[in-house]
Amino acid sequence: MFDWFFNLFKTKKEEEQPIKIDYNVHDLGKGYLLDYNLESWEVLAAYTYKHKGYSSKEYKIRSSSETRFLNVSDSNSLVLGLSKEANINNVDSGLRSSVATGQPLARLTWDGDTYNLKESAEGQFADDATQDWASFSSWEYVNAANTKFIYVSKWEDNSIECYVGEYVKEYEISSILAST
Repeated sequence: MFDWFFNLFKTKKEEEQPIKIDYNVHDLGKGYLLDYNLESWEVLAAYTYKHKGYSSKEYKIRSSSETRFLNVSDSNSLVLGLSKEANINNVDSGLRSSVATGQPLARLTWDGDTYNLKESAEGQFADDATQDWASFSSWEYVNAANTKFIYVSKWEDNSIECYVGEYVKEYEISSILAST
């Protein structure tokens, strides 16, 4: 009732900042919530990748039924990739040995699609929570329609990881809410 009276004596320093309500994929962080494909997802962890000349973010996200990774890259234009871990031996029988020797396959087949090697890179990776950096080499394969990808990384300890996924549009990630 007397709020208007007390507000007369408030200084600018005491005024509250407006609450942000229009979050986008660049604002994501651990604990945030988002909607994708009619499901709600929680951001469990945030990671940073540094490549020559640019960096990208990756978020480990979980819905009620699965865990995936959302990659946000904005080197030239915004590219969003949603992936899940895959057994590299199930993707292509020769993929592991070719990556281990540093001679990745130029083409592979997975789940009825042919994928061509699009890019190879070296870089650094860190979990944003710990800031422990690790070196890696990576290879990205894409299908002919440029809608699906396979991402393979070889780490400094010689471990190899493989992820399969699809590119998504920014509007498909919606209702982003900050953690409380």
